[in-house]
Amino acid sequence: MDDRPEPTGRCPHCRAEAYQDARYPEALCGDCSARATDLAGRPVAFGNVSFSGGFIADHRDDRSVCDQVTADGRVLIDGVEYRAGEAHMSDCVVNPRRAG
Repeated sequence: MDDRPEPTGRCPHCRAEAYQDARYPEALCGDCSARATDLAGRPVAFGNVSFSGGFIADHRDDRSVCDQVTADGRVLIDGVEYRAGEAHMSDCVVNPRRAG
C-alpha cells in the first residue's frame, strides 16, 4: 500500500505532480529535495537534531555534519540555489525562494 498523499500541485523546480502541503504550498518535491547538495557539490540529507526539532544537514557520503548547510540552509539542486530548513512539526523542507 502506498502511503504517499495524492498530488495536489506541481513541484516548482521540476514541474512534476506533487503533494503540496497547505503550510508550504511551494515546497520542492521529495525527488528534487533528495538531489540537494551543499555549495561545494557534496550531496546532503536533512534531519532534526532531536525529537523537538532543530535543523541539521549531513553529507550523504560519510554522514558527517555539513556545517555550511546546517548554518545557512543554502543548497543547490540541479545548479539552482534554494533554502533548506526546519519545517513545522520537526520536519524539513526545501523552500523555492532563492537564497540571496
